[in-house]
Amino acid sequence: MDATATGRAIVRIRVALLLAFCLGAPARQAWAQFTREAHLLSRATFGARPVDLARVRSMGVAGWLDEQLAPGRIDDSALERRLEAYPAARLSVSELASTYAPQGKGPKRPQQLLGELVGAKLTRAAYSERQLEEVMTDFWFNHFNVFFGDGPVRYLVADYERSAIRPHVFGKFHDLLRATARHPAMLLYLDNAMSNARRGINENYARELLELHTLGVDGGYTEEDVREIARAFTGWTLNRRSRPAAEFRFVRALHDDGLKMVLGRQLPTGRGLEDGEDVLRMLSRHPATAHFIATKLVLRFVSDEPPADLVNELAAVFTRSDGDLGALTRALFTSPRFYDAKHYQAKVKTPFELVASALRATNAEFRMTAQLAQTLRSLGQLPYTESAPTGFPATSEEWVNSGAMLNRINFAVALANGRVNGVRTNWDPSHGAAAMLLGSPDFQRR
Repeated sequence: MDATATGRAIVRIRVALLLAFCLGAPARQAWAQFTREAHLLSRATFGARPVDLARVRSMGVAGWLDEQLAPGRIDDSALERRLEAYPAARLSVSELASTYAPQGKGPKRPQQLLGELVGAKLTRAAYSERQLEEVMTDFWFNHFNVFFGDGPVRYLVADYERSAIRPHVFGKFHDLLRATARHPAMLLYLDNAMSNARRGINENYARELLELHTLGVDGGYTEEDVREIARAFTGWTLNRRSRPAAEFRFVRALHDDGLKMVLGRQLPTGRGLEDGEDVLRMLSRHPATAHFIATKLVLRFVSDEPPADLVNELAAVFTRSDGDLGALTRALFTSPRFYDAKHYQAKVKTPFELVASALRATNAEFRMTAQLAQTLRSLGQLPYTESAPTGFPATSEEWVNSGAMLNRINFAVALANGRVNGVRTNWDPSHGAAAMLLGSPDFQRR
């Protein structure tokens, strides 16, 4: 769609809004249905294209969700061909370590690795037909964040997202939690690989497991629970014989096999791997976890002030389904409370959403360049580079300040006028409609 056509489309939408109120109830109902579909796509995709809106209108919200919740049935071969430009996203850990070796020992430099991974992620966001899977993979990676810049974690990030996060986004929460707990990226990032009964117990993973991954900071645990859980995970480490050390291994000799009390439940003496496994099962089914996960979903996809009734509704689904994330995602996007008009365009897009949605809105062709990576960095969200275990912020206020908004507008103007290296849009650079659309407050929101 070129700039002129887009301008006409915007005018038609505004005229439709006026007519809806002039023509009475039937027209208003039609407009309400249109905004309902647009609202769904604004939150469940990285940006709605005209074809997406037409598809939701023809299939209905429930039908579209059914399709998106079964991503394996959606042909994404065109995306796979595009991803061939970013081999790092599909290489094994050992291949990455040898290809992007430090001190120039590999054919590529380590800094090139981040560019390829970000390029693959942005390509998925811009072109994948499995949009809901991409959005939820982004959400759950952020929930279980690891940091690319943490030494050897750089070689593990791609596999972490590919094998620990993506396969479980519509599966059981317990399976997702367990996959992240055992993955070398998490074991290294939160130091559990070094925690053992011989040299000393490290509480980093235990604390973040409770505070950020499951119960939440107000979930009712104590400092004693943190210490006991840290003891339960001693011996969860890496196979040091593999090169690089990128395989989970439980070493019983490093495990504290004494009696433990976790959240009022006793873990008997003389056990090994079962201690940590029992903790994960216990936490994944805890009522506080259901409430915490529901709150984070509502915060991310609905409102910066999560309505308690919707949180409670989703928490009940989480508990009733034994943490079925597909059922939880469906419940979120079909709840009448999600479609409350006060939530329409109530959240500011994150920088990554902004760039991805701009590429989708302009039907752009792009390749990852240093300028595009720097744009994401200057906007505040270069993927995989958030060092804190909290991940990137979910609330709009974190992304709204005068400097950030100026950077967003500058990006929109540059994109609309063909001045973003590596990006080719279908806009007419001489037409101002593109810059006005991309830089408008409406486009900044979702």
